[in-house]
Amino acid sequence: MLNGLQFPDCTKTDQKSYMPPRNIKWNFTEFDKLQAGDLYKALKLRQDIFIIEQDCIYPDLDNVDYHSFHLLGYSGDTLAAYLRVVPPGTIFTEPSLGRIIVAREYRKTGIGSELVKRGIKHTHQLYNLCPIRIEAQAHLRKFYQGLGFSKVTDAYEKDGIPHIQMLLN
Repeated sequence: MLNGLQFPDCTKTDQKSYMPPRNIKWNFTEFDKLQAGDLYKALKLRQDIFIIEQDCIYPDLDNVDYHSFHLLGYSGDTLAAYLRVVPPGTIFTEPSLGRIIVAREYRKTGIGSELVKRGIKHTHQLYNLCPIRIEAQAHLRKFYQGLGFSKVTDAYEKDGIPHIQMLLN
């Protein structure tokens, strides 16, 4: 249970059960308090996944980072997971989670669920338990539904990739 919300166990797959790595160190901070090395690693991971791995040329640096809070999950010196918490009124009326990513070598370990749950917790602490909106890649709908989000739009294309908006009330 997280802030009164009950989440299903999203760490299980059809093949075997996974637990989030126990050695992840989490850092949640405002943009101005990000260390240069942390910012570099976050932008590099975003580039490696969203632009190179997904073969999608889009303007990642959108000026939203300045206004956002950033959640970074480290395994040793390696940035394993990242997301940003965007204030209400910046992209959507509601606060939102965005740029949600897990490094390739940490996928299927449960760290993605842990990342989003922590993002939800921080967002609720910042913005008094109000609804949270995400703009998710459509193929991740079931993952986010497992974390309590509901689809609120039909699929649409953004930067050449099908997306949907989802809301956590």
